[in-house]
Amino acid sequence: MRLQPAAAVEEVQSLADGLSDHPALDNAFFRHWMSGPLPYPQVEVFAREFHARTVDAMLMAALAVLHADDLDDRVERVKHLYTEYGSGDAAKAHLLLQEHMLTDLLGRLRGAPYTREELRAADPLPGTRAFTQGRRALFTDDDRRVVQGALLAQELLAHPSPVRLYEGLRHYRDLYDVDGFHRMSEYFYVHICEAAKIDPARAVRSAAAVCRDGADLARLREGFDGLLDLTAGYWDTVYRAMLAA
Repeated sequence: MRLQPAAAVEEVQSLADGLSDHPALDNAFFRHWMSGPLPYPQVEVFAREFHARTVDAMLMAALAVLHADDLDDRVERVKHLYTEYGSGDAAKAHLLLQEHMLTDLLGRLRGAPYTREELRAADPLPGTRAFTQGRRALFTDDDRRVVQGALLAQELLAHPSPVRLYEGLRHYRDLYDVDGFHRMSEYFYVHICEAAKIDPARAVRSAAAVCRDGADLARLREGFDGLLDLTAGYWDTVYRAMLAA
């Protein structure tokens, strides 16, 4: 049955409304991470897997631009891609900011310098590889309805996920002076501020634009649920590995 534009927006909005209860956000990892300072071995597991997950984030940002059908959406995603690369300053590329944050924290917890080479050399867990491979598959799917669903999930996770991670990071403030802690946290500040600029209503409308009938909606949901389920599986992998460390 054909969906009218308003009905399509309503259906997609219902998907978005269920996000906070999905284990991509409501999960044991975030509760554990935000519960208090954790021992060095657990933080190292988190750092290595978080870094491995982030390595191809710039590619995902580029793919988001390619799959934007609306000019306004494409402009917003180009802005995001530009910030991922440090807004023209290579030293501020987000991956480098993350590496600085993680190695600095690990070095202080270990009581000895922790190098970027150590961080980069770690082999990701199978669950982390499954996440990165699965995410890439969704963003390169031949069906743009699937891609739009995955994009919607990614944009809706862009603010609440780093907020939760930052809340856990704050438990390590005593390792720094005030200025040092906030300099170290730049990666999260940049991401939280950029994510706050995402208009959830616009993201929903952009996704709904590819839904002309129930079949379209089902394919969109496949991408949306697919990315959320991959994300939930990734955090569960990290949590279990942390407990075993």
